Amino acid sequence: MLKRLLPRQDNFFQLFQKAADKLLLASTEFSNMLQNLNNQQYYVDEIAKHEEEADQIAHANFELLHKTFITPFDRHDIHQLTSTLDDIIDLINRIAQRFPFYQLKAVPEEMIRLSQLSAEATSHIKSSIYCLHSLKNSAEIFKYCNEIDHVESKAHQVVLAGEKKLFMEEQDFKQFFKLKEVYAHTKSVINRCQDVANILKGIVLEYS
Repeated sequence: MLKRLLPRQDNFFQLFQKAADKLLLASTEFSNMLQNLNNQQYYVDEIAKHEEEADQIAHANFELLHKTFITPFDRHDIHQLTSTLDDIIDLINRIAQRFPFYQLKAVPEEMIRLSQLSAEATSHIKSSIYCLHSLKNSAEIFKYCNEIDHVESKAHQVVLAGEKKLFMEEQDFKQFFKLKEVYAHTKSVINRCQDVANILKGIVLEYS
């Protein structure tokens, strides 16, 4: 109760919003890249820029956390949310970097669909984080978090269908493992988005 009566540092919310902006940009660029593989290096470079800027935002958030005595919610939650948002964009960057290295010139439709779902999940993250500054937005936050859960369920089915097709149709051994790895890492992006949703729901339940 005492914390609610003391001044709080609202710059955390601004930094979370900037991190969510960068995350959505990176996931959208990744999805666009899969639909424009002839121009993949452009998207790889753009994603790397977003990832570098996101690292700077995370560093700023950790610095602020170190310097701030009164925080808007639990310090552990702030650290966990900052780290998980940064982990997701790092993962997107690592996946994108594999494309020119693996010389992937085409991907299955299921992989494109999975990348679109990852962008959808990060869009819901952005929407929920933009609501985080006020507990009056609790219902909205839960709505967006539940949407992320629905995206994860769709993504699970897409991965199963895509990997089944790989097993049935892909004859090139190296290509098989390249694509299977991209499926796994892209699904991990969505799983980590679900982790963010769980963190946000925990914050709302603790303070509402």
